[in-house]
Amino acid sequence: MTGPFGDVTRTLQARVRSFFDPPMDAAAAPLELLQAALDELEAKVQPAGRGARIFPFNSIVVHVAQRTADRDAIEAVFQQLDARLRERLAELRCEFPAPIVTSVSVTERASESEPVLRVECANDADAQAVRGGAAAAPELHVRVARGQGDRGDYFFKGGVVSIGRGAEPSDAFGRVRRNDVVFVDVRDGVSETVARAHARVEFDPRLGAYLLFNESSTNPTFLLRAGRSLRVTPRDRRGVRVESGDRIQLGLAVVALTVGDARTG
Repeated sequence: MTGPFGDVTRTLQARVRSFFDPPMDAAAAPLELLQAALDELEAKVQPAGRGARIFPFNSIVVHVAQRTADRDAIEAVFQQLDARLRERLAELRCEFPAPIVTSVSVTERASESEPVLRVECANDADAQAVRGGAAAAPELHVRVARGQGDRGDYFFKGGVVSIGRGAEPSDAFGRVRRNDVVFVDVRDGVSETVARAHARVEFDPRLGAYLLFNESSTNPTFLLRAGRSLRVTPRDRRGVRVESGDRIQLGLAVVALTVGDARTG
């Protein structure tokens, strides 16, 4: 809902939440923490005159303090913070800086009086120095770890890397897709579980990072990191940031990622 009526409704809902909602549970789940952080950040939107709004910060650090914190799960969920915040600000028709640098800090809660969640915002000169397109793309090394690729190793630098089965599969309408990481079209119990148009890894110069997108609605895609598995939502336009050492599971096949110069010799 947009327009003045939508704004009033949103304000009333926020006031009702702040009055009736209990304090943040010390054992709140990562998604609850993310939602609470977004609510706090939305409250920092400032009027800029003539109905305009502005979010005046370009650096955000979310501090989470829990005695039993699942650090890996919190960090994985908070990878969505940047995209989710931008969606909220866009709904509010709010101007915001590009880029916004976000991070999460997870520590052990020292006392009952320490807040479970604290959001710190600033105007960081280092963040202001980053500009869309200015960040040079590091090399991305993709290695086929399970399944049969048309080769074992692929190297890219920026751009979009399409992953799927077959080099140039076509859909029912005759549209051809060119895959950059190609799984062979064979039946070996693994390779055939990769969809013809399964996923893509795309460099975002604004973030200075590679993002993973699941393009298959039937064959699952998972990001594997430090023994944990994060399912990547199909058709989600926000993407999931990948790091060196991550693995991507495509159906039953797996590729390993190295971000940075992985070539030797």
